[in-house]
Amino acid sequence: MTPESLIIIFAALAIGSFAKGMTGLGLPPTSIAILAVFFGVEHAIVVTTIPVAFSNLQIVWLARHRFKEIPQIWPPLLAGALGVGLGTWVLATLNERTLTIVLTVWIAIYLMTVLFNLKIEPEGKAARVFSPVIAGGAGICQGAVGMSGPFIATWAHAMGFLRETYVFATSLLFMSISVTHVLGVGVAGLYDQERIVQGLLAILPVMIFIPLGMRLTKRVSPRVFNLLIIAIIALMEVRLVWGLMTGG
Repeated sequence: MTPESLIIIFAALAIGSFAKGMTGLGLPPTSIAILAVFFGVEHAIVVTTIPVAFSNLQIVWLARHRFKEIPQIWPPLLAGALGVGLGTWVLATLNERTLTIVLTVWIAIYLMTVLFNLKIEPEGKAARVFSPVIAGGAGICQGAVGMSGPFIATWAHAMGFLRETYVFATSLLFMSISVTHVLGVGVAGLYDQERIVQGLLAILPVMIFIPLGMRLTKRVSPRVFNLLIIAIIALMEVRLVWGLMTGG
């Protein structure tokens, strides 16, 4: 493990963690998009499982007093965790090139939903009915490509959460999914010593930058910050597409 690789991992997780602290979303898309360019898709997804799980545990703990503000939370939490099993099987089964294609398509979908504000917005009874279904879809995507932002955002919006509760609610569902993802990746035998060490070291930028992002939520323009994150993810998307086209 070279110093250069540690710098890349730290930078990727620092950027993603700051976004996570500010908006409740952004850690997996940003960090995986960056790391996949340098280390490959499977390696990027596996390494980020540990800091992603830690980040959600951290946010849920820091904002645990908001748990009572979220009704009927257990069905989506369970559905999301179950979906991870199927997604992790996909991750363990597909080869690197196919994983890169899947990740590239998923990042494109993520960027489209953010740029054009595309949302499925079930309300009232429909929101309660579809909540576990959406959470299950989030679990599948998290297990397969390490990110499930569009599903989580749709679920949180449908439930009508206000801003601070929104961040907590998304992190709570992410926590259920990401902790299960760590267990699933371990059962699938995708961890090795290097990936575990890198994943544990990646907790450091998470510990630093998530609380910083949470403190600056009301001081920094979310629009400006989101545009910056989108630009970074888009740049990594171009690099992944270029790699697929050139075989590099």
